[in-house]
Amino acid sequence: MNAVALGAQTPPVSDPMAFRNVLGHFPTGVVLITGITEDGEPVGMIVGSFTSVSLDPPLVGFLPTVASSTFKKLRTASSFCVNVLAADQEELCRRFAGRAPNKFEDIEWTPAPSGAPVLDGAVAYIDCTFESITDAGDHYIVVGAVQELQVCSPVAPLLFFQGGYGRFAPLSLHAPFETDLIRGVRRAERHSSTMKQLAASLDADISTMAVIGDEMAVIVSGTGEFHDGQRLGERIPLMPPMGEMCLAWEDEETIERWLARALPADECTPQDYRVRLQAARDRGWSVTMRGDYADDEVYSVLREYSSGLYTPAQERRLREIIAQTSSGYAPVDFGAEGSYDVDSLLAPVRDAAGKVRLVLRASGLPQGASGAQVLAWAQELVRTAEEMSGAED
Repeated sequence: MNAVALGAQTPPVSDPMAFRNVLGHFPTGVVLITGITEDGEPVGMIVGSFTSVSLDPPLVGFLPTVASSTFKKLRTASSFCVNVLAADQEELCRRFAGRAPNKFEDIEWTPAPSGAPVLDGAVAYIDCTFESITDAGDHYIVVGAVQELQVCSPVAPLLFFQGGYGRFAPLSLHAPFETDLIRGVRRAERHSSTMKQLAASLDADISTMAVIGDEMAVIVSGTGEFHDGQRLGERIPLMPPMGEMCLAWEDEETIERWLARALPADECTPQDYRVRLQAARDRGWSVTMRGDYADDEVYSVLREYSSGLYTPAQERRLREIIAQTSSGYAPVDFGAEGSYDVDSLLAPVRDAAGKVRLVLRASGLPQGASGAQVLAWAQELVRTAEEMSGAED
């Protein structure tokens, strides 16, 4: 589209509806500005125009309308506090944006250092004194000097977009129901009886994980329930050390992309991971051993990731925890005299073209197993995976 055609479709800047519509395509955070008025009463107003102004000195700002009766009360306060609202505080947001006579009734809050209210459940608060108030058309530009600030609950924030409320959603929030995923689910369900038999034979939990782009998702349990902390629908980022079974037979370009996702803090080198991939190819299966990390913490963070209600900081924490599990993925030679605490065994389930689409996983295995026992478990797991492979549904 050229500039002339674009200009022909542009409404006048003076059109308030056009102005509102275009600016509505820019999402904003939602905050509650609170204070204690000169008569000692708490006051609060919802603002979608809050912004950081300066780092040195620390200044923030927001833009209330000139006609706002709430701001008229707020500016009588000696200070104000910015409450960053959480994604689950939409109802509270609507309450303060409305005309209820006593908006703080039954609302739990504690005073910030300045005395202004900090509402329970807020993501963070920023306590300020008034630095300046400047006229700007039908709004004021209010600049505050930051005195205190704190993250109270590092959860996803509430957003405002095109006249509605929403939440932050990373690009990987929902696993797409691609054709390959649907086929994988059908394949696993078709072999559910076989998976149950395997679970009984190994005295273990059997599940399948589908490969979905740069993630794996737990899709079917062979026993109808999960005992090792995993849940149906749980998603795992496909990054070292996770995903050896998915990557072992892939082309070099795909393997390089996988290696590039490893965290810089990971003690393992790309060559270490290539050794593991080769071990998986040679065996036809892979193994993870019990480590010195806390399973409960791993699964707790995985559940946050699966829910989609996580922040970038929480995603970074997940990736750090995954990196901590690297030691458990090192290739192990199972000797006859040894005793082994296996966390899980994995085998590939291939489609008609021979590509790995599912991973069959055995977990919750008896601990202190002999090397011969582990190898026998692996062979039985591989036989079941091969039975599940082949022709499409």
